[in-house]
Amino acid sequence: MNAPIGEAVRRPGSARMTPPRPGATASPFDIADRIAEVVGGPVILEDPSFRVLGYSAFVGPMDRGRAEAILGRRIPGVWLEHLTRTGSLDRLRGTADVVDLSDGPWKAHRRLITAFRAGDRLLGFAWVAEGERPLGDGAARAFRRAVDEETPALLRHLERLDAEEAHRSRLASALLDGLPGAPAAADRLGFDRDGRFVVLSVAGPAQARARTQDGEAGRTRLLEHLRLCLDSFHRRWVVTPRGDGGLALVALRAEESEKMAARLGQEVLRLAGDGPLRTMRVAASSVGAGLAVLPRLRAEATAATVVAGDDGSFVAYADVDAEVLVADVVAALPAGVRLSGIDRLRAADRGTGPEGGELERTLRAFLAACGSASATARELGVHVTTVRHRLDRIAAISGLRLDRPEVRIACDLVLRRP
Repeated sequence: MNAPIGEAVRRPGSARMTPPRPGATASPFDIADRIAEVVGGPVILEDPSFRVLGYSAFVGPMDRGRAEAILGRRIPGVWLEHLTRTGSLDRLRGTADVVDLSDGPWKAHRRLITAFRAGDRLLGFAWVAEGERPLGDGAARAFRRAVDEETPALLRHLERLDAEEAHRSRLASALLDGLPGAPAAADRLGFDRDGRFVVLSVAGPAQARARTQDGEAGRTRLLEHLRLCLDSFHRRWVVTPRGDGGLALVALRAEESEKMAARLGQEVLRLAGDGPLRTMRVAASSVGAGLAVLPRLRAEATAATVVAGDDGSFVAYADVDAEVLVADVVAALPAGVRLSGIDRLRAADRGTGPEGGELERTLRAFLAACGSASATARELGVHVTTVRHRLDRIAAISGLRLDRPEVRIACDLVLRRP
């Protein structure tokens, strides 16, 4: 299906081709023109979040995907889902391969897509589509060479954008941390001081925190994904790195509630697909109005992320506020806090050899099952009589009165300590 339009969206100087000069500054439109001249098809350049940076001059019929990318200034959602579903998205983000797509949404023309890379850094993507003439057999090799030659020019352009993004990030931190400059920061970012807001938090899986070799790359990937999703929501937003992930401040419309805020967070997780971000944690704060509530919303979103599961999950603060309270209490316990009964139990477990630990495991399962012996048996995969026998041993060895709620609460808190 061809859109009945030519490349009517013009830019200053689009008819003029200028060769690159060493160290010269070039716009993404100039870079796209030069790549298109080498490869023989219309080109679009996008940043790592698939936002359009520039496109080549071209007169002739365009397929719908190219037209909507240019007019919407970002990759169409159906194309993003197509790349995710076919595995092309992971390949583009992780390699310098040229991905050759013979089909796509809306009866698309053939496309070649590849990444701009500077060392380990992903700079963005270049797309070339077949126009009225098919791309030649050597188009993929020529495309990759042209992208490599233009990478220094794109890198210089992105360094300027990075400086602007860093400035926006500092303004976002002023808002979320309630600093004295928050009202001025809101004005510069275009937020209504009395508007309604939600804070979204994203982070990698908790068990991966100790692996620092790819920590920065992982956070960058998370933030790129978050920005891409926020672009598609058509709301005012700003993102700032925080911890092993990031926070997004999103302006909501007057009629939108926590239900809509949750839908935004769920969409961030859904669009991660089955790729490396599938185990990301996403959380949403409650909805609040005015700048004064933003530090509270930031704290809610951050705390909710901590208690989210590691299997790719979204949580809303209102649904996990009890878990957050428990996590806060556990974090506030003194480092050396202990219960003598737990110490005796662990000593008895150690004395049973390499297969030990059954008493503490049983106690943990019993507490998680709210004191139900039958539920504990199902969790451990043993007979309920075995559980009752172990509970008798636990009481005899530890002296813990598990029929008392205060004792069960104390045991649970101590056993939650890392």
